[in-house]
This record gives sequence, C-alpha cells and structure tokens, in this order.
Amino acid sequence: MAHYRKIDCRIWNDAGFRSLSDDGKLFFMFLLTHPAMNSLGAMRATKLGLASELGWTAARFSKSFREGLGKPLWKIDEKASCVSVPNFLKYNPPENPNVLRSFAAIADTIPECSLKNAAIQSLQELAESFGQFFVEAFRESFGKVSGAPSPKVSGAPSPKV
Repeated sequence: MAHYRKIDCRIWNDAGFRSLSDDGKLFFMFLLTHPAMNSLGAMRATKLGLASELGWTAARFSKSFREGLGKPLWKIDEKASCVSVPNFLKYNPPENPNVLRSFAAIADTIPECSLKNAAIQSLQELAESFGQFFVEAFRESFGKVSGAPSPKVSGAPSPKV
C-alpha cells in the first residue's frame, strides 16, 4: 500500500467537509491517511474495527460515521467489509501508465462489491481523460481483474479476459 497520499488544502473550502463536526473531519482525515487505504481509495474494514482503532465509543463513532455518508465523502458496504472514498482518485491519480498497471494487483485486495466496481470505473474514466497510453494500460491490466468493468472507449476492441 502507498505510504504517501495527497490531501489537497482546498479540502477546507469543500462545503461537505466544512459541514462535518470536528469528529467527522478527524474521521475523514483518518480514512484518507489510514495505512490500509489503497491507491484506488478503498480498503477492507469494518465500522467496529475503525472505531476500535480510533479508541472511540460506538456512539461517538456512529455519529461521526453517519455524517460523511450523506455527503458522500465516504461509503461502506457492510456485508463486504469495504469502505471507500469516492473522490480519492481525483486527488491521487496514477502518475503514469505503469503506476496505473500496478493498481490491478491492488484492486485484488478490495472485497468484491459495488464499491470495488465503482473504484475501478472511476479509474477507467480517469484513464480515458488522460489519453491513449493510460487507456491501453487500463485495458492491459484490468481485463484480468475480477469485477472490472469493460472499458467503453468508442471504436476500441474489448479487452481479452
């Protein structure tokens, strides 16, 4: 997992972030910098485990956690034990196609669920916006990852699985 992430200082201008309580803001920073958070902006985690890591009571954690779900700054799939930050890739994009390729192995660490699919879809859209080299890297890598959406680049052949 990455040991370095970007947290844009404009976070303090974001209406959703500003509307959080102090505990909500702390929890979001905790998620963004959590050692298990991967380069796709998702991780295997449970609410009870995260509360325990913070040393918070269940009531304190639940209140803070609910705040961000409505924004949505973070999402959870409790059945899959998966937590994600939907805009993570917007602020932490792959630096080059080779880095994007490395995300395929990282994707395998995310439990199979709609949050994983959404993270891969976000990566695909980002790759498409970055151009052909990124699109090719996405196709080469994510044709092999279970749960990966099919690339939808017009005029291009579908990836081989």
